[in-house]
Amino acid sequence: MTGFSLHPFSGQDSSGVTIQGAITRTGQALILSFVLQGNMGDLVLPTTTERTRCDNLWQATCLEIFWAEEGKKNYWELNLAPNGGWNVYAFTDYRTGMCQEDRIAEPRIETERTQESFSLTAELGIGNLHTDNTPLRVGVSGVLQHRDTRLSYWALAHPEAKPDFHTPQSFLLRL
Repeated sequence: MTGFSLHPFSGQDSSGVTIQGAITRTGQALILSFVLQGNMGDLVLPTTTERTRCDNLWQATCLEIFWAEEGKKNYWELNLAPNGGWNVYAFTDYRTGMCQEDRIAEPRIETERTQESFSLTAELGIGNLHTDNTPLRVGVSGVLQHRDTRLSYWALAHPEAKPDFHTPQSFLLRL
């Protein structure tokens, strides 16, 4: 299991929140966990409803991973919302050719919340996309919606002048 910490984009206030987690790859799945701790009262974290495939989850609180096979330009994006919304998109190149990835089934998602924390764990079957153990480059990110309606952008690193989770330079983990 590979641990990670996400950092807010330069100049954005963390509001006393931290985001940490871990990701691992089994033969047929990616298993990831996120833990948000701190001032949960400042965040908009909708309660779990029906787990459903949705678009535009990044317009509110959304936890994400991006991954690509080593040496390839095409990549995938997984979005997970606290309310159970999810989606997976495929891209042919940097921000190009976006389409819903239908070879991915609904991930298994578990959430837990307390006054001081929110955790989300998901298992995403990737066996239909990656049949062998080809190394993957992975980026982890998140968008947090705050009670004052602003959004903060979190990632392993922010190599661009503005938040951009799609940039290959932010796919820092190797699985």
